[in-house]
This record gives sequence, structure tokens and C-alpha cells, in this order.
Amino acid sequence: MSDETRSLPSHARVVVIGGGVVGASVVYHLAKRGCADVVLLERSKIGSGTSWHAAGNMETYRADPLIGEMVRYAVDLYPRLEAETGQALGWRRTGRVMFTHLRERMALFRGLPALGHARGIEIELLSPREVTQKLPIAGDKDLAGGLWIPSDGRLNPTDLAMAFAKGARLQGVRVVEDTPVLRMSARSGRIESVTTAAGSIQCEAVVIAAGLWSPSLGAMIGARVPLHAVQHCYLLTKPIDIVTRDMPLFLSYDERLYGREDVGGLLVGFFDAKAIPVAPAELPRDFSFGLLDGNWDQIEANMAVALERFPVLQRAEIRTLINGPESFTPDMQMLLGETPEVRGCYLATGMNSSGIALSACAGRLTAEWILDGRPSLDATPLDIRRFAANQALAAYARDRASEVVSHMCRLPTDDLDFEGTRMIRRSPLHDALAAEGARFVSLLGWERPLWFDRRNEADPVAAELAAARGGVALFDRSSDCKLRLDGPGTEALLRRLSGAVTDVPVGGVVRAPMLNAWGGVEALPVLVRLGSESWLLLVEAEQATRLTSWIDWHRPEHDVSVVDVTSGWAALALAGPETAELLAALGAPPSEADGLRPIDIGCAPAQFLPWPAPAFSYLLIPAEFAASAYDRLVAAGKAHGLRHAGSLAAETFAVWQGVRRFGSEVNPQLSAVAAGIDGALDPDGNPHFIGRDAIARERRHPPPQRIRGFSLATDVAGLRHAPVLRHGRPVGHVTSAAARPIRGETALLALIEGDDAGCSVIADGQTLPLRCRD
Repeated sequence: MSDETRSLPSHARVVVIGGGVVGASVVYHLAKRGCADVVLLERSKIGSGTSWHAAGNMETYRADPLIGEMVRYAVDLYPRLEAETGQALGWRRTGRVMFTHLRERMALFRGLPALGHARGIEIELLSPREVTQKLPIAGDKDLAGGLWIPSDGRLNPTDLAMAFAKGARLQGVRVVEDTPVLRMSARSGRIESVTTAAGSIQCEAVVIAAGLWSPSLGAMIGARVPLHAVQHCYLLTKPIDIVTRDMPLFLSYDERLYGREDVGGLLVGFFDAKAIPVAPAELPRDFSFGLLDGNWDQIEANMAVALERFPVLQRAEIRTLINGPESFTPDMQMLLGETPEVRGCYLATGMNSSGIALSACAGRLTAEWILDGRPSLDATPLDIRRFAANQALAAYARDRASEVVSHMCRLPTDDLDFEGTRMIRRSPLHDALAAEGARFVSLLGWERPLWFDRRNEADPVAAELAAARGGVALFDRSSDCKLRLDGPGTEALLRRLSGAVTDVPVGGVVRAPMLNAWGGVEALPVLVRLGSESWLLLVEAEQATRLTSWIDWHRPEHDVSVVDVTSGWAALALAGPETAELLAALGAPPSEADGLRPIDIGCAPAQFLPWPAPAFSYLLIPAEFAASAYDRLVAAGKAHGLRHAGSLAAETFAVWQGVRRFGSEVNPQLSAVAAGIDGALDPDGNPHFIGRDAIARERRHPPPQRIRGFSLATDVAGLRHAPVLRHGRPVGHVTSAAARPIRGETALLALIEGDDAGCSVIADGQTLPLRCRD
């Protein structure tokens, strides 16, 4: 037992569990912020687990603005970290060749040089001949071309973990090795202590950064961690004469392989189909710098492709086949943020083979979350609260991880989805919708219609939009989260959570942004007042965990009950000019009341309410009556041009109406004023809601960045995240975009600095002028 272990403190402000590159980065960044009352607990040695056998490759271009910013931070930090600690990282900027044999992928590649230029990253298109010139080991058979990214490089993962840990130690952090965590405890929903064989540490915060061991650690306190490990293989050859030390990295998603030079030979890694899951219980208890048995059968198909693409492999001598476990999450994005179940418990795990490039900023964001209450970047896509509880079930996480490795290699399409982990959560109307030609995609386990096509139409979404414009479009919204709040303290709680809640009458319907102290939006539900002490909260499935946890974190111990009634109700939305006539034909004529009211759909009772944004009629139907009500509605709708519609049409409908949606234009980092939704808030009628002071301040002094609406005079797909320029200088990016095929136009929303005059967007490698729609 080391001296540091013997002197384990009885208290620390923060305990970080896991000494890989991510956990070490967290303690480093806490220390750099002046918080040295931190203990890092590592079950073995710094850099063990997954970090030590990572390939160490660094991609510098990412299309997503968040991930791109995270990579830029790492590229800037690593030279400074090396100088600060004296720990060499082995950083080499070798560049990377990406190549493809598919014309469809090459078409996507052609737009990347302009996108990279807007973000300060040099990207060059390569012909097949130029690919082989840059990468002499590759043959040119069937090549369509590729890309050259000179800023990409590599470093040593173990050295990186050691550097972070050393930098933290220099600032006073306790780094304790050979000390596995035995237990954790929480009291009243908040972390209390971490226990090891050397004793217990009381703490205000704990960070789980333990890779594949993270779910079992979370389970100690009831925190769900949706990730699972799979076997991941790469081979190493002995030295090859044409392989030079400065040979570029290489990557092909379509041939599902990657690699680089390694000690004069080659490292060739594979994205294998149906990757083999592995759980901690299947590993030795002391597994730390261990490897799994080499499995040549698993990569046989990948190896055949590699031998054809790299003829030099046919005569190379294989040094070894590395097989190590790597952790993957259900959507291939890391897990950050505070767990919904336990306050003070944070995650920094599930790096999906991107730990080397993203660990630096993951550590920074986690430190900010703990010390400041929020990260400095919009980390909503990485927040643990994006997942539903069922996605952390071992069977789901295991099956999804098996597919996710090769799924990321597939060409992007509107209906791209996983083949496994399907048919888990279904609407009461699922079979009826399938019979109408629904093309389903999965969302948090739900099967949700993307579009409907029974007629082999060239563009079914255009037909659905036409129905919303000239007849009636019918959307299934049964996956919406439905929370019922009851009790004498409910109104006071909702007034505190949202400035939209003032004197809401029974039956009243309001869109109620729920803010944090900085004016950012934590959830964006619709509230319906059912009675003096009863309310119904409705929100898209994507926000379900966020909304539930935000309420739980703020509600009093007594006086308010929260019940999830999602499974008890089907929900349908109607949009279009014939909607009122259709409802009247069903015996539910328009009413002067503009809120919730009961209606009958044949023999089925239902509740009607006007949905605030986008504007449509919303029907809540008890689940057992859903099929009956649906049949009657569809039969009556034939005379009114009713057509089933999916989520793509709904998104297009919302963007064309300029509706700001959570996760796109609305997030915890961007204020309600900047998002353009503060009009729903009434600081005079409700002077005590969270975020009121921030909203008042920003109304007086408008924020530099705001969401703006634009249109393009052409039909362009794939614009989300595209850079927005003003006079050639980047000023923001697209948050949502939707083409309207009938008009041949594209509507979009973008977060930009300054006014909207003179803006343009990069699309398909071109710079196209934007027209203001606000």
C-alpha cells in the first residue's frame, strides 16, 4: 500500500473514479480552476483499462460545431500540457488520408474543403492517384478518391494520462493508485461518500470516469449509465520497408478500417460487424493492462478487405493481434453531466473510441459543470439526461454496442437507423400505422414514424406537407412524455420553474420554458391546468428525462407528487385548414374556449387542446380507446384530404413556422432571449421564477449571438451545422433546416453573431446567399 493510500483523506470536495485519460483530465482541469481538494482513485495504475491500448489517433476536423470545438481545445492544450509537466506526449502531426470506393461518399467529400476552410481546417480533395501517392501502401483498385487533412496526428495515450495526472499532482491533487472503489452511498438523492479498502471519503461530488466499469459503479447508488464494452481489434506488423515514420494516418468508413505507422510497421484496426460484447463480470478482477484473446475469425471479413486494399500486408509478418475492450454508448456520443437519479454524481465516460481527441475538453467541461453549475459549451448532445432509463438496461446497452461500431460507417440518410434493439416501445397505434406504410425509426426505444409511403411516391414527405397545407395531416405523438403533477404545492413549484406560469385558468394551455439561473432553457414543455392542484406537462420524448429530473431537483419533499402517465394515453396531432371541419364532422365543433376540453370521437372519450408551437390540434386519448378513436378519425378524414404524416414533415412544418425547438435552437447554454422564446415569459406577472434576473438583464443588453430565421432560394439537404458567413467571415452555424420541395426553397434557423444582413451559408461546397425571414 502506497503512502498516498495510507493517508487517504476522510473528506474531499470531489472524488474522481478512474485514472484513464478522461479521469486524469477531469482532476487536471479541476486543479487548474483552483480546486485542489480532489482525490483521484484508480483501481490499478494511471493509464490502465482502455487508455493504454488506444490507437492514439487525433482527428482535427469534425462537422459538429461542439465536437469540433472540443478537438480544437485539445490541439491547443496538448503542447502546453507537455511544456507544463515535462511529460512528452509523443505528438506527431502526420496528416490523414481518408479514402473511399463509393461515389456517394465521394460526393459528400466534395463539400468538405469549403466547410473545413470556414472552420480553419485545411482539407484537400484527392484523386485515386493522389490517394496512393500520399499513402503508398494503398492500391488504387476501385478507388473513387479521398481527402487529405494535414492537421491530423497521433500521440501516446498512456503518456497523455500520465501528463494530466502529473499536472494535477503539481497543483495539489491526491492521485491514488491500486485503490478500487468498494461502495458509494447517497442520502436524500445526493452523493455522500465513496468507500475503498483504505477507508471512506465524504464528498460533495463524485465523477465516474471508469470506462466499462462505469455502469457497475453507478449501480452502487442507483445511477444508470447506458454504455457497454465490446471487443475491438487491431493488428500490428513487423517493420515493412516502404512504411516510413511520417506516413499519414488512414481511414475508410466504407472499407471499415483505419490505421497508421507503428515502429516501422503497420497498425491496422477494424470496425467489425456484430462486435462481440464484453462485460466486467467476464474479465479477471485484476484486469487493467490486460488484453482479450486474439480473435481472427471475428475480423475475417475485414481482413480480406485490408489485404486487397493494402497488398503490402500479403507479405508482411504479423507481430500480434491486439484485442481490447472499448466502451460504446447507444448513440456513439460520450456521457457527461450530472446523473438524474443522484445529485452531485457526474459522468465522464463512454468515449466511443474518441477519448484521445476529446478527453481534454471532456475534463474541462466536467470541471465547469461541478464548479460553475454548467459547462461553457452547449453540451446538451452529450448530457446523460438525453437517454431514457430503459436504454441503460444491460440487454439494451449490450445489443446496441454490438451494432454501433459498424453503424457509424454507414452512409448518412434520412432513415438511417439501427437494425437491432428495435420494437421495444410502441405506440398503441403502431400496427395501424405500419399498415398505412409507416417507415419507422427508433428514438429512446420508441418506434416513431418518419414518413408514410403506400404509393411508391418519389417524395412522400412533400405529399404530407401538401396535406398540412391544403387538407389535414395526422401525426402520431404517443411517444410524447406526459407527466401529471398534483398537490397543494404544484402551482408554486411551476411558477418557480417557469415565468410563463402566471394566473393560468383551469383548462389553460401554455408553452412554458423552464430556465436555469443564467437564463438558458433546461426544458421546454407545454403545461395544461387540469384543476386547482393538478397539472399535465407534455414534452417530446427527447426531453423526458431532462424534464423529470429538473422537476425532481426542485420540488419540495412533500406537497407535490409526480406521476409519469405516458403509457396511459395515446396522442394525435392534426394540422391543416380542414382540421376544424373534420372535428366538427365527428361531433366536436369549434368552441370559444381556447384551452383543454373534452370531446367524443365516436365511442371514445378524448381531450382536445390547442398546441402552441407549431400550431396544431392535439388529441389525448386513453390508450384502451386509441384504436377505436383512430379508426373513426381516419374514416371521417377521407372527405377532408386526411393523410398520415411522420416526424420529417413535422420538423419541416416547425422550421417553416420559425419554431425554436429544444436541442436545436433551445438549450441550457443559450438564453431564452437569444433563442427568441422569451416572449412566453411574464416577469411582471411572475416575479420569482428561476432565471428572471438573467432575462431582465439580456432584454436590456441583448446578447451578441441570437437565433435568426433565413431562407434559401433553392432546395438543399444536409445543412444542419453548416457554417454561416458574413462577408466571408464565419459568424455562426445552422441549427435547423428544412426544404420545401414544392416551392424549391429551404428554410433554416441559425445561431449567428450580429445582425442578419449580408449572411450566406456553405452548402455542397458553394457559398449561397441567405434571405432573412424574421
